[in-house]
Amino acid sequence: MRKAWAVCLLELKKVFQKKQSYFLMFAMPLIFTLIFGGLSGDGSSDRMKLAVVDDDQSTLSKGFLQSVKENELFTLVPESKQQAEQKVKDKKLGGMLYIPKGFEEQMMAKEDPKVVFKHGPEFTSATAISQMINQSLTKIKMELAASLQSSRLTGEDWKPVFSAITKETSTASTAVHKIEVKKGKAQSKLNNQSASSAGFSIMFVMIVMMSVSGTILEAKKSGVWYRMMSTPISRFELMAGFFLAFFILGWIQFGILMAATSVLFDIQWGDPLGIAVLVSALLLCVVGLGLFIAGFVTTTEQQSALGNIVIISTCMLGGVFWPLDVVPKFMQKIAEFVPQTWAMKGFTEIVARGGGVADIALPVAVLLLFSAVFLVVGMSRVKFQ
Repeated sequence: MRKAWAVCLLELKKVFQKKQSYFLMFAMPLIFTLIFGGLSGDGSSDRMKLAVVDDDQSTLSKGFLQSVKENELFTLVPESKQQAEQKVKDKKLGGMLYIPKGFEEQMMAKEDPKVVFKHGPEFTSATAISQMINQSLTKIKMELAASLQSSRLTGEDWKPVFSAITKETSTASTAVHKIEVKKGKAQSKLNNQSASSAGFSIMFVMIVMMSVSGTILEAKKSGVWYRMMSTPISRFELMAGFFLAFFILGWIQFGILMAATSVLFDIQWGDPLGIAVLVSALLLCVVGLGLFIAGFVTTTEQQSALGNIVIISTCMLGGVFWPLDVVPKFMQKIAEFVPQTWAMKGFTEIVARGGGVADIALPVAVLLLFSAVFLVVGMSRVKFQ
């Protein structure tokens, strides 16, 4: 085993002698996390803004707007009609909600009131907001019907009753929060900074691993492999040395990135044992992927080019750049066959939900399955004699 360690230390020394390795391994993931992790936050100040124009200024129009404000999708900014249209045109606001004069009269006459939601073609949340507006209109109709019925029974004016009902329903249920429960604890998602830290750490570890695993092809091409095989070292010890070097290098990179993000971005990585098991399974998968690709190319340049294409595309598909719930259902199904998807699921379980080793059993098992397939196919394709 000493010979394998000697090969391992030699490969590690070759990597860390290159100054560009430090930039690719450590600086780039932190820069990407800083940029993309800060693009959006979790507070209400980061919600999209819509202009609101109320030309009716009636009890019902104000009640409707109060119901609309109870959402968590956007905030309403009062504007004049002219200013709102200009800001939407200039893309300073996502859209505008316009309540024309006669809104209350139409509601009292049991007609469908005219409410205009204006937005640009690039506004991606229009469908969700339109649905929410329709729900608020239905809610106001029900509250108005209850107020009018109460007014007929008591002889009182319907407006105070309507205001009381509106106030009661708004305090009783101001918003809908989606909470899923599994194994007795509330689930949550990775916040933007944590997701970026985990995702870009995965991506750049894969890129570095793809680069260094190409040293096997380089060693064969230059004749170093055959000269080493002529020494008193077995092929198993030689391969073990290479694989051990790749594995340790991946852990050095991931460990430093986790420590740096904890200090710089206050990322809490969760259970250390769970992280150790998950990262180890991921690194085995990445090393296997590097060997798998090496089996289909003949030069390190080809492996680097093909490897980077595979890594970037699968990272996009696997939830590294954005959450999987924003992509179509069929793409979510395809993502199940990408290692990064299961790695992100594991990090979500540990970092966001406070899980442990038992909670990441499925992601780890799938990553190990990927590793086995990649290693078997790669070893059968790459000729080491």
